[in-house]
Amino acid sequence: MRLVPAAAILCAIALPAAAQSRTEDAARSLQDPMVQEGVAMAVNSIAEILLDTRVGPLAHYTDPRDDIRPSDTLRDLERRKDPHFEEKLRDGTRRAVATAGAVSGDALAMSSELARTAERLKGALAPLADAVQAYSDDN
Repeated sequence: MRLVPAAAILCAIALPAAAQSRTEDAARSLQDPMVQEGVAMAVNSIAEILLDTRVGPLAHYTDPRDDIRPSDTLRDLERRKDPHFEEKLRDGTRRAVATAGAVSGDALAMSSELARTAERLKGALAPLADAVQAYSDDN
């Protein structure tokens, strides 16, 4: 059942010709291990900034058993739960970006089929859109 929404999203991406060219370029780029590493590093940099967010001032709103101290950051909280969370986060990010590269390659391979499907859907939905417009004009 998840295939239908994914196919619909990919159809929407495949429609505009100009965007399709950029999408193809991005899909090809995401398959390059060096690009993947760069994207993963960028995502990790963003995560580092977020992890340095101080949450301690909100400690008095939490359950005392949560052990949130006045000077704690999100990193402090996560580190207490799992001392290796940063390593796991970096590895997970790399895997996610590699997966995105593989998926984008597969989507690129399907782009012409998705464009054909999108055209068929537009044709099938046109009478419905016309009926809705006619109804709106009458009311």
